Amino acid sequence: MSANFSIDRDVFQHQLVGIAEEMSRALRRSAFSAVIWDSYDYACGIFTPEGEMLAQAETIASQLGTMSTAYGHIRQRIPLEQWKPGDVFICNDPYKGCTHTPDITLFSPIFNDGEIIGVASTIAHHLDIGGRFPGTTVADNVEVYAEGLIFPQIRFIDGGVQNETAVEFIRSNVRFPDICLGDLRAQVAGCRTAERRLAELAALHGNETFRRLAAATLNYGEAYARGMVERIADGRYEAETLLEDGIASEDNIRLHVVVTIEGSSIKVDFAGSSDQRPAALNCPWSSTISMTNYALKCVVAPDTPQNGGFNRVFSVEAPLGSVLNPRKPAAVAARHFVQQGVADVILKALSEAVPERSAAGSQISFPVFRASGVDDRPGRLKTGEAVPFTVLDLMGGGMGGSVAHDGLDAVDTHGSNCSLISAEVMESLGPVRVLRSALVPNSGGEGQHRGGLALERVYEFLTDSAAGWVRLQQRSAETAPWGGRGGKAGSPSLVVYNPDTDRERGYLSPRENMLSFGMGDKILVRSAGGGGFGSPQDRPEAERVRDQQEGYV
Repeated sequence: MSANFSIDRDVFQHQLVGIAEEMSRALRRSAFSAVIWDSYDYACGIFTPEGEMLAQAETIASQLGTMSTAYGHIRQRIPLEQWKPGDVFICNDPYKGCTHTPDITLFSPIFNDGEIIGVASTIAHHLDIGGRFPGTTVADNVEVYAEGLIFPQIRFIDGGVQNETAVEFIRSNVRFPDICLGDLRAQVAGCRTAERRLAELAALHGNETFRRLAAATLNYGEAYARGMVERIADGRYEAETLLEDGIASEDNIRLHVVVTIEGSSIKVDFAGSSDQRPAALNCPWSSTISMTNYALKCVVAPDTPQNGGFNRVFSVEAPLGSVLNPRKPAAVAARHFVQQGVADVILKALSEAVPERSAAGSQISFPVFRASGVDDRPGRLKTGEAVPFTVLDLMGGGMGGSVAHDGLDAVDTHGSNCSLISAEVMESLGPVRVLRSALVPNSGGEGQHRGGLALERVYEFLTDSAAGWVRLQQRSAETAPWGGRGGKAGSPSLVVYNPDTDRERGYLSPRENMLSFGMGDKILVRSAGGGGFGSPQDRPEAERVRDQQEGYV
């Protein structure tokens, strides 16, 4: 490869990333749901016709990694020869390459001179897609059929013409049809943005050169990753992580992994992990692959743009029927708790192999606050009719300390990467007030580099017609974020209902769904703190003084 072509390849790669980021802006600015435009729970990617990712926008890692798997399934059902300009395909089946049902995936072909040169894809979390309760993601479901609408791989838009049957089907089965359809159109806007920009790029180069540059981009991604893997000592690296269940069983869910490095390849094997559970905590296979991809990228090649070339470096296995590769029709709506554990256990296994790019355990508590009901505040009733509402908030927590730095405070780690819904937005969406958002002193594990601090929020209900719940992980010392190289564990997570009143209650059984709340009721939610890295005795005195002065301890 000539020096000039190498430069062309690198410029091309950054152009693709720019297009993916423009897709992201188009989607976010068009979306109806705050979970998209304020919390950033969506993803955008560009693929080759063969299904390898060329570029992505940096949003939700857990969604980005499922796109290739979903694309493989949709091509099996609808051969590429049948795709035409203006098509947009829709799918969300967890057993056909997608993740949980609220994450709806769209694909659209990109043509230049009558030839498919690429495929655009968007995924977004929809506020409600049907099911037993508002918001869809109920943890005690036992079958995927209780988890709302499941779209087979069909055309949502056929040659530029919207599928009105699909639209009416959505309207008849979700609680907030205008919001759902508005968010789907925002996803289409993201795809159309990629169609225009990628066609312009192909017209600039010509299709043949475009394909050569795309192949070179993927090959370079693979070569770089293999070179980095070769720097890691060959060996077998093993770890396990425990997660709470509390729905199907009082026994913890066990994630066990063996990461084998041999030459320039990595094999990840989850044999020994728990069997699938009769609850919605199971992690679909596409999400297991996605989070494996994420964790390995963090350790192997964190500084290069992500593309499908990296995927050629590793393989992953998990027993069919396990919590990480469940058999249909196992429920998967609350898969986010276990998928965070996938990243945690791989990073734990590789912390000895690559200490310079490792960290102690991070919060994977994944606190989810959800409330719904009737917004009966003065001025909110329309023509005497009750106005339904649903709000969703995802909280971050402490990141683990590393060999060089303290952990970050109040961040949504690993596969989620969501932003905290602002208090003002929360209050505009429904009768829920955010009374407090604060860092939690003493929550980060001690160490040479301490863990990041947990986040605490207090919510107050402003209606007598509300129901809600909180789900989270890492509630005990057994499951709290682990310390690395002699560091201490981070603090566990916490939920208190009506704190400091005679009605105060601690965390309730996950089996209890949608508890009733009245005017003035409150919920305190606290995430987990990050684990510390290195012996606490090795922390410099100046850092200890700063910790005291700035209120970390």
